[in-house]
Amino acid sequence: MIGVRVRMTGIINLYKEKGMTSHSCVAKVRKLLKVKKAGHPGTLDPEATGVLPIMVGGATRCSDLFLDMRKTYRAEATFGLVSDTQDIWGEVTRTNGSTGAVSAETVREALKAFKGTVLQVPPAYSALKKDGVPYYKLARRGEVFEAEARPVVIYSCELIGFGANDGGLPVAEIEVCCGRGTYIRTIINDLGAALGCGAVMSKLERTSYGDFTAENAVTLKDVEEASALGQTGSIVRPVRELFGFPMLELTEKEHLAYMQGKTVSVARERIEAYGEAPQDEGEGRRVLLLREGREFALCRCGGGDVVKLAPERYFGLD
Repeated sequence: MIGVRVRMTGIINLYKEKGMTSHSCVAKVRKLLKVKKAGHPGTLDPEATGVLPIMVGGATRCSDLFLDMRKTYRAEATFGLVSDTQDIWGEVTRTNGSTGAVSAETVREALKAFKGTVLQVPPAYSALKKDGVPYYKLARRGEVFEAEARPVVIYSCELIGFGANDGGLPVAEIEVCCGRGTYIRTIINDLGAALGCGAVMSKLERTSYGDFTAENAVTLKDVEEASALGQTGSIVRPVRELFGFPMLELTEKEHLAYMQGKTVSVARERIEAYGEAPQDEGEGRRVLLLREGREFALCRCGGGDVVKLAPERYFGLD
């Protein structure tokens, strides 16, 4: 029946195109797949492109599992400019600093300071909040406030290309692998400050998010075509493929007891790929529960030959 929403649980490795907001991508996927729930674990700015995981159905309860995943970006820095948003899409002005000393070597040397755990002052135009109000709303209202520096982890920050734009300004292409909360445009802004001439981010692509890569991503057009052909299974990846959790197939009786809130204990040897890995500190290891091959919940299991299933989150059965 037209308009009927379906149940579906999984994650789409979507490649976000330039000019779209992350929210509009989620809304489009929700409409194309006719699902009630969809979401993303990390916003990409409208002018940025690249990997944007879209969680569908019960998988929307997995957003916190993305927090510690590494992300890789390719960005372009244009020197000799500054802007209120730290990128080319804000209010841009030329600086008085000379770009004559900017070269591949000086950029490469300056980037060495942007590795490891560093303190970063987030941009005024960002979604971070002060007293419950997003920074960008305060900035648009002209309110003056001081953003607090925060520690971020940058695993690598490398120069991969250098040249000049049509206006003769130096341009560098950099690749950054980082942890949560890192602003690439702030790295570029600070790089420009370090070289004494200013810099703005003029291009940004997220090339990977955990195991999701741009090479293996699908476009909204791919999603539309798969939906029209009834082949959504080819683009919606099961949770089990993404996080590497040990898995346990429950019997009908165990599943019923689990859903009734009863304590369920199982032999540890039944848990696939449980192995001898260290326990998650204080709470036991996460284990993905399946019923007839379909993942439906995530639980915690302690050590020992017989383990109890401690419920953590429920996805639902399609």
